Amino acid sequence: MRSIGSAFQKLEGWLESFTVEVFASVLNPKWISDVLEASGRKTQRERKLPAPFTVWLVIAMAFYRNLSINNILNRMGNVLGVGSLWEGGETPTSTSVAEARDRVGFGPLRLLVEEFRQWILARHQEAMSWKGMLLVVLDGTTFKVPDSDENCRRFGLPGSSRGRAAYPQMRALFLVSARLRFILGALFAPYDRAEIHLALRMIPWVPPGSLVILDRNFVAWQFLVALKNAGSHFLIRAKKGMVGRTLAVLGPGDRLVEMKIHPPARKLAPGMPKTNVVREISAKVKGILFRYFTTLLEPSSYRTVELVLLYAERWQEEIALDEIKTHQCGYTTVNRPVIFRCKTSRRVLQEAYGLVLAYNLVRSLMTQAAFKHQVPPLRISFVDSLERIRSAALLMAAAPTLRLPTIFEDLLHSMSLCLVPQRRRENPREVCVKMSNYRLKRKKAS
Repeated sequence: MRSIGSAFQKLEGWLESFTVEVFASVLNPKWISDVLEASGRKTQRERKLPAPFTVWLVIAMAFYRNLSINNILNRMGNVLGVGSLWEGGETPTSTSVAEARDRVGFGPLRLLVEEFRQWILARHQEAMSWKGMLLVVLDGTTFKVPDSDENCRRFGLPGSSRGRAAYPQMRALFLVSARLRFILGALFAPYDRAEIHLALRMIPWVPPGSLVILDRNFVAWQFLVALKNAGSHFLIRAKKGMVGRTLAVLGPGDRLVEMKIHPPARKLAPGMPKTNVVREISAKVKGILFRYFTTLLEPSSYRTVELVLLYAERWQEEIALDEIKTHQCGYTTVNRPVIFRCKTSRRVLQEAYGLVLAYNLVRSLMTQAAFKHQVPPLRISFVDSLERIRSAALLMAAAPTLRLPTIFEDLLHSMSLCLVPQRRRENPREVCVKMSNYRLKRKKAS
């Protein structure tokens, strides 16, 4: 277990080697120094906010989304009974924080996400696999960002039937483990960027031999053929009207079909074949007929019922997004419509990668607790774990070094006891919307 530094008797280090104790066994401080050096962002002279500390600050901003940046700094650098990392106990000003964040940029955070992803794959790939294939879900979402001219230019505004949209929005695409809910890939782009274009960029991040579960919005042969050529399999819900030529009947509701790829799609990707052979599975779920396409062609190895039930695990990505937006960030459409804080696009992207890192750090501790105490990883409550980790972070920051392993073990044990009921999730696509009676605020067009 690494310690926090040595500026004080109980803080055996300084700002250059700062780390959040509760995550020190997971996020290797060397990764931070490596990505800073690789991106040319390493601190060149002594500062109140050196680059390694600033990286941790961005992660803490996602971990403590309900706190202001000033309060987060105070919590990180001023520990009751221990002392302060800054002379006189005064936290750096907001101007100093903005300058420090701009010096670091979002490049090192993006590289750090990749380093952490490789660590997760090396450590947990077997637990994240189904029949030897890494089981992942690919889907997209959008995030509102603060309303500023720069963010409007960088991310764009969605359409609105009531005049100019209230906030710019950023599109995001996530590759999520269906078995442990780690985020294994993240892309952020302007709102008008199509998800299928982001999906094509995501293919190199899908380890060969994976099984990717997709919703029907990703039925685009340019993407699916490229994914197949990269050595991975897919399981996707078919769109209505997509009919292929039957090559063989494999069983009830199970057949091999040859799908024609139309010239416009082939024009987008030279070298694409005119047809593609897939397995089509038809099944009724609650009286509604669903059809699925997959590249798992052997019915003896991959039974129809197995694949239909497996497709339901696509919901794990929706749960992961809910954990981030609703619980980690306290997202509501009433009192916090925007989870990012910054009015400059580069800082928004920096926060976005910090959000991914913070979420994966929490998930890492939850997974460690589950394996150590032999409970199902997805049964551990994210909400309860988040609060226990936040409490432990304060305790471990002020504790003597010799006490850290004991506190950490107690944390894992307490998290393993936070189990949610085992239940089937019934979430129809329905919303309750209360339209405001206030007059519409007119904004200038951007």
